[in-house]
Parts: sequence; C-alpha cells; structure tokens
Amino acid sequence: MQFTSLIGHSAQLYHILRKSHRTGEDIASDYFRSRKYIGSKDRKFISELLFSSLRVATLIEYCAKQASEIVPIELEQGYPYDVMIAHCMIGTALSSFPINQYLHPFFGIRDANEGIQLAIEEKLGLYDESAESWKAEIEKAYEHILEESKKIIKNNDFSNEEQAHVFSLYCAMPLWIIERWHEQGTSCKDIAELCVSLHTVAPVGLRINAEMISRQRAIDILRNNNIPCKPGAYSPYAIIMPERIPLTHLDVFLSGAIEVQDEGSQLISLAVSPEEHWRILDYCAGAGGKSLHMAMLQYDQGEILSTDIDYSRMREIRNRAERAGYHSISIIPMHLKNHAKSALQQFAQTCDAVLVDAPCTGMGTVRRSPNIKWNLKKKHVESIQRTQLEILTKASAYVKPSGVLVYATCSLMQEENEEIVKRFLVEHPEFEQDPLQHAFPPEVSEILLADDRNAAMLSMNPAKHGSDGFFMCRMIRKPIE
Repeated sequence: MQFTSLIGHSAQLYHILRKSHRTGEDIASDYFRSRKYIGSKDRKFISELLFSSLRVATLIEYCAKQASEIVPIELEQGYPYDVMIAHCMIGTALSSFPINQYLHPFFGIRDANEGIQLAIEEKLGLYDESAESWKAEIEKAYEHILEESKKIIKNNDFSNEEQAHVFSLYCAMPLWIIERWHEQGTSCKDIAELCVSLHTVAPVGLRINAEMISRQRAIDILRNNNIPCKPGAYSPYAIIMPERIPLTHLDVFLSGAIEVQDEGSQLISLAVSPEEHWRILDYCAGAGGKSLHMAMLQYDQGEILSTDIDYSRMREIRNRAERAGYHSISIIPMHLKNHAKSALQQFAQTCDAVLVDAPCTGMGTVRRSPNIKWNLKKKHVESIQRTQLEILTKASAYVKPSGVLVYATCSLMQEENEEIVKRFLVEHPEFEQDPLQHAFPPEVSEILLADDRNAAMLSMNPAKHGSDGFFMCRMIRKPIE
C-alpha cells in the first residue's frame, strides 16, 4: 500500500477513536477485519501510527492546529490528516513514533521525508513553499512547547494558565491529572518523566512456569525463534520483550511453560508470598494470571479460590490452568450472586491469604490503552474509590487471624491506592500493614525496597521500572490475643 493511503487509514481510525469509549484494539480489529485488502505490513504501520498518536494526541493536535492557522490547508477536510503527518514529522524526537522503524519498501517511498512531502501534497493540498512553511510551523510549535516546558520543570512551577496549558501539552496528559499529582507533592520533573515514559510503546512481560522451564532456557528458545527478549529486572520469573510479538504458535507457549504477564503484575503474587498448603482467595481474579502464578509458587499443593464479577474473563482460567497442568484452582462465579454468596460464606475468616486486585481506572496501562487518560474524569475516580473500598472491605472478611491481605491496582492515582489503604485501616483496626520484605525474595527486596526496608506499600512506575503502573500493599489481620 502507498504511504499516503496508510496515512489516510490511520487518520480515519484516529478520528473514530478520539470520539469513542471503546478500546482501541476492538475498533482497530473491526476496521481491519472489514478491509481484508490491508496487508500485515500495512496493518503494522497503521496500528503503530494510530496508537502512538493517541498517546500524544493533544500535543500533536496542538502542533497541527498552530501550523494550519498560519499556513491554511487548501483542502476542505485537513483534520486529522494534518495530525498524522505532524506526528510522522516529530514522532522520532518525541520517541513516540520513530517512523523509520516502521517504513517498508512496499510503501512506495525512498524515505520518511519523501512520504511526508507526498502526504502534505495529497492530503492537505499544500505544495512547494506552502508545504515547507507548514512543516516549519510544526517544528516551531513543538520547539515552543519543549523550551517552555524545560523552564517549568526547572522552576517546578506551572501556576499560571499559560504555563499549565503548555505543560499539559508537553506531558500529553489532561491538566487536572497533572495538577492533582503536583498538589500531592510530585515535582514537575517527576511528572514529566512519568508522562514522557507513557508516550512510548509498552514492553511485553512474560512469566515462566518455573516447574516446567528455567528462565534462561525460555529466553534461549525465544531467541532461537528470532524473538528479542531479556530477563526481567525485578521478578525472578519475568522475561521482557520490547513489543508485542505473536507467541501462540510456539510449543513453549502452548505447553504452558510461559504466560503473558507484566512484570509489575508478577510482583503482586510475590507480595502475597503464599506458602505451599495455604488456602488463597483471589477475589478479583479476572483472567487468572495471578491465580496461575500463585499456583506455581505453591507447587500446585495449595487451594486457590478464584472469583470475579466478570465471568466472561474467568472462562480463560480453566483453559490456562489446564495448559499449565494445575489442579489447585477452583472457580467460583460471582455473577450468580446467591451462589457466590453461599459458596464463599463457608470460607469466612478461613483463608490464609486474600488478594484483591481491585477494579480501577487503569491509569497504569495507558501505554496500551491511551484513551483511558483522555476519557477519565474526576467524577470517575471518586466513583471508583467507593467501589474499591467496598470490595476491599468485603474481601477482608475471608482473611483468618494472622492471615495476609494484599490490595493492588494498576493505577497511578493516589486516590485509588494509598488513600484506599489508609481509609480501610482506619475503619478496620483489626488489620495492620506488613512490610513487603516479609514476602519478597531477598534479591527483589534489595532492589525495590532499598529506600525503605519496612515499606508495606510499593508503586511500580513506568518511568522508573519500565513495567506498567501498579500499586500493592501487604496487610495482615492481627492475631487473636
């Protein structure tokens, strides 16, 4: 497919997604399914340009708008072709879309510059001096945001309206979110580093089944199949791939020897630190990634009760457990409320550990689902806080005296993390925080708890740790005196 056609398809999808609350993957899948003529290399380019553009949407839209106000677009419908072209121009500098990584000889251009020039002519109706002026204005707008943001970061201040607008654009993050982070004590420098890290493609975490394969052996197999990967930096079971690569054809995946699971998510199971014969309630089990990990940590000798309100996600657990050869996982469908209530009642205060991976805004996963941050409103956070506290309170009833309670989210918002734990502990003095060093393997504690050896809470930060954003807190129910 010609380069200009790729820009056209990317723009159509971008336009749809900027107005949608559906996940980008669902919409893109439907779009490609209805257009069978779009080949795999074309789909790769369109997908990368689309999702990378969504990650930095407000920034590239600003640059395109500034340029088009000074050099008017000749064609009636310039948006969002201008936004896609602007991103092709500055994506490498932003580290959001290094265009040369995705170009292919089949696209009918010698290099990125030629493709951008053709797209400006065909999609915007600008030629010669007008085209050059438009490109210069894109660069000028981006440089303005960059230079002004450097001053903001240096002074740790964006208190006036213009500064706030500029810094929000640089971060490609809704203003109310960065304002809230700053009010909570996060410096402009740390906010910028976090937001810039969210502009890039998220790596893909894998977890080995240590009963079936060693990490090094799994890495060797993947590399022999031309799949770039490296050991995780924190979880002893993690392997990191730089991007999504199909694995479902590999025996090492089909046998259950490796599973897809973010490295930050793996640390949540390590925070539970289940002993071999423990009874564990995985209260918000989802598709069962943590249930499977805990079954591995228990050598399949314990009892894991997996439940979730979304039964459609839980259907995967049985297949995944079968593939890995686990028999210790039982599924309790919570969508049948009366059944779930009666089925769980018998386990009140009998579980050695309860894991609550609570529903959340998902702000820690915005590299994968960029629309999360653009659709998130203050009222959504306030609403989900109530749900999280209610779920944590209900789940805590199943923890036996001296038992473990782990609360976790994939959010970067303190309101969903530390604040929920504080409120829960005030309302439930029978629980107390328990240092994560009691749970983590020594080599994990050495790295992640270096700043506070007695920390019971841990936030995994994409800028600092490279994983998705996760929060976890380990608590225990006080023993009966």
